[in-house]
Amino acid sequence: MKNILFVQPYASQVGGVDTVLLQLIEGLDKSRYRCFVLLSAPTDYVRKYEQLGVTVLFGPLAVFGKPTDLGYYFRNMYILLKSMKAIKGIVRKYRIDLIHSHKMEVIGANLIGKWLGIPTVQTVHELARKPLVAYKFVAYLNHLFNDKVIVLCDRSKIMFRWFNRESNKLVKIYNGITKSAQAATPIKERLREQLGLLSGDRIAITIARLSPMKGLEYLIEAAAKLKQDHPDIKFVIVGDVAFEHEKAYKDQLLSLIRRLGVEQTVFMLGLRRDVPDLLEQSDVLILPSVYDIFPTVILEAMSKGLPVVATDVGGVPEMVKGNTGIMVSPCNSDALKTAIVRMFAMDYQAMGVQASKLYSQEFTREHYVSRTVAVYEEMFRTKLRQASDTRRGVLR
Repeated sequence: MKNILFVQPYASQVGGVDTVLLQLIEGLDKSRYRCFVLLSAPTDYVRKYEQLGVTVLFGPLAVFGKPTDLGYYFRNMYILLKSMKAIKGIVRKYRIDLIHSHKMEVIGANLIGKWLGIPTVQTVHELARKPLVAYKFVAYLNHLFNDKVIVLCDRSKIMFRWFNRESNKLVKIYNGITKSAQAATPIKERLREQLGLLSGDRIAITIARLSPMKGLEYLIEAAAKLKQDHPDIKFVIVGDVAFEHEKAYKDQLLSLIRRLGVEQTVFMLGLRRDVPDLLEQSDVLILPSVYDIFPTVILEAMSKGLPVVATDVGGVPEMVKGNTGIMVSPCNSDALKTAIVRMFAMDYQAMGVQASKLYSQEFTREHYVSRTVAVYEEMFRTKLRQASDTRRGVLR
């Protein structure tokens, strides 16, 4: 039995890292791996972790991301010292065999791993932004302090290139999800009835956190441009804010809907727990992100047989192919409008079938877990070889 400590530094109530981490933990062989999750604070996901038999721990976690003020790095250096002390105690108390940190800016657990000779791996959920040199610096710390670094898509690799050389510790592993069960009873009319839609209306659904990075204003603008010529296309936005500072953005979206007069075209449903059912009742997924890395919602839609209209950001080009969806440039409501019209003019249901096939070939939880476990086992073998070499050296 191997004890694995997962580190998740951000306490959010809405998806993100927790969603894919839960998929990984649920897919691990419980007879071989015992899981521990270290969080910075309690969240709604604690109960979900515990339902999988995970020991959930809390402690200070230091992140070195984009500075918010002059004292940012000084505060985090202090937190780092506290975090390392706490993690060292956790590692020894629970006899941790491997540390898997999530998010590139979290530092501390990997340092303890190096100090105590424990294999460490870090999953990078980020893309490079400006200034690139700052991301390359943090990426270099990831390279130094981990045995392996997992990236989700090719575009993340640029951060791990220095002087025309790429880190030899990189492994690309796509996130994967399990296909949710089909509804036991017919549900095709529920959402239509709720919104008062006609039977011939087509539903374009967007599932996203209400954050500027999701580019939802461009979707609303595209909907307004489609309203007159395509009144049968209705837009459903599912999601809510995750952080206090995002509430202003939500207010801006609601104001934009009123100003453009699309209250009967764009429907904001808020946070819902029946996303799989909503996807089954929809025709197309639209994701207008300005910035995204590897949006799991695309996988969820593909698993339900939905084609996708999405912006060309992050790992989206590795998820959306020519026969499964349409990609457009970000921050462009005209391009989004044109793509939506094109999609509904095509045999979009056939594209949905191809999307489902691609999901099964590349993005299942089984693929995700098996590739991650292969990294774990490689690190365990390397540690055994190193220990064996050390013993032979002593005997000589």
